[in-house]
Amino acid sequence: MVALKLREYRKRNNMTQDEVASHLKIARVTYSRYESGEHEMTYESLVLLANLFSVSIDLLLGQKSTEILSKSEITMVENFRKLDERGKQSVLAVIDHESKCTYKAKVIKKSAMWYMPIFQNE
Repeated sequence: MVALKLREYRKRNNMTQDEVASHLKIARVTYSRYESGEHEMTYESLVLLANLFSVSIDLLLGQKSTEILSKSEITMVENFRKLDERGKQSVLAVIDHESKCTYKAKVIKKSAMWYMPIFQNE
């Protein structure tokens, strides 16, 4: 299970095995064995990988989670937390507005498909 998660998170972060191995300060072949399940990693490597992929150790070990955030989403949350209350309210207002516009656009697009005339070659 850990092996599959390692590959999933590495690919999600657009990293090569060489890049991850370099971060862990191990040989690529050693990391490759982690991903294939041929070799068990140390606790220290597990902690470094969790930090590198911005996930909990529980997720790396295969525990269920309701949602996994991408690095860009994590950055957005971190930046949001730095804002004062006024800034947070402004961001939330923009998100609320944009999500309503996106939803309306999807509904209009779907409903428009029902009213499209069908033309036949004569």
